[in-house]
Amino acid sequence: MGTIVHIRTSGAAETRLVWGIAGLCLAGFAVIILHRCLSPVPASEYVHRLVTYDDGLIRRALVGEIYSWFLPAVPQWVIRIEAFAFVAAALGLFAMVFRRLFPGRGADTLLIACFLIGSPLLFKNFIGNLGKFDTWGAIVAMLAVLMPLRARAFGIVWALCVMLLFVHHLHATIYIPAIYAILLVRMVNANGGFDIGDLTALATSVILLAGVFLGLLVFGVPAYGADAFLDAMRERSLRSFPDSHVNMWYSTVGQEMAGSFAILPQHILRLPLYAAFVLIHLPIIVFFWRRLAPLATTHRAAHQAFVIGAVVIVGGFLATNIVTFDYARHLGNMALCFVLLAAAQILSTTGPIEDAGDIQPESRLTLTAAATVAVIPWIGTVFPLI
Repeated sequence: MGTIVHIRTSGAAETRLVWGIAGLCLAGFAVIILHRCLSPVPASEYVHRLVTYDDGLIRRALVGEIYSWFLPAVPQWVIRIEAFAFVAAALGLFAMVFRRLFPGRGADTLLIACFLIGSPLLFKNFIGNLGKFDTWGAIVAMLAVLMPLRARAFGIVWALCVMLLFVHHLHATIYIPAIYAILLVRMVNANGGFDIGDLTALATSVILLAGVFLGLLVFGVPAYGADAFLDAMRERSLRSFPDSHVNMWYSTVGQEMAGSFAILPQHILRLPLYAAFVLIHLPIIVFFWRRLAPLATTHRAAHQAFVIGAVVIVGGFLATNIVTFDYARHLGNMALCFVLLAAAQILSTTGPIEDAGDIQPESRLTLTAAATVAVIPWIGTVFPLI
């Protein structure tokens, strides 16, 4: 990794520098929150609050159905309140995960918080993509880290995953793999190995979820034509939106894949940007790697479970990116999935990180990377920085 250059400063000076970076993180949050408040709710998110189950059980309609219980038409300000509330809930739960993983209160812990909470890939990206349902999956994944390992907890998590599928069926490849990877890691660590009974229960719940997903994919299409469906949506709308958005409820997997492959060359041209977003997080990636790599010899079963979970998460996102083309947004979601998986692994093996000094708050490289992370508002939705 090369030689790390350190700034020769006192501890008080290091702390002031880190607090300055934390201030930049807050400024980044303020900018993106203001932007979201002053901008219209994206039409692609607005229409999800217009659909209902009035004419059958269709995919992507649970949130719209809940809206219909209280509102005959959907104002944009309600969607903003709902979306910000879910981001706040996700941020609060992540703060609980963070505090459990990092009980210290020094400059090193604050610097790690700047990398994680202030990252353009994580919570700032949730705000930038305000109204999307990614935060719902993130909340359930954090609950999978925090909840006690009991039969009732497994049942609650399974029920929440079913709910996620009805909110948006693509949670099957975005957050549900991470949720079950976290459960697997925690289960193996609690049992000291792979327990057949627990693995059978976990596999059974996955099969049931797969059945729900396939049912929504095949049968969750409106029973009548797109024009009538569009008219029903407009009856609940208080703003205009493109007619083409109705295709989200009628397009086939093949059609969505064709659209993704058509835009793929533009993503390939932006690979250096994607790589840059990952590289500015290198200090925190190395920090976690130092704690996870030794588990291959000290906690072999736990390490195997972690590798299985990582493969499942990557496989899910590869499937997602074949079907959909929101690559920038999905990079952020995958980053959070790996942060939560790493947190679950560390907490259930070696316990909370009491000494985080190796993040090196005195390092010029680390501070520069953290400041860069802090000033970037968000990564984007389809393309980086757009």
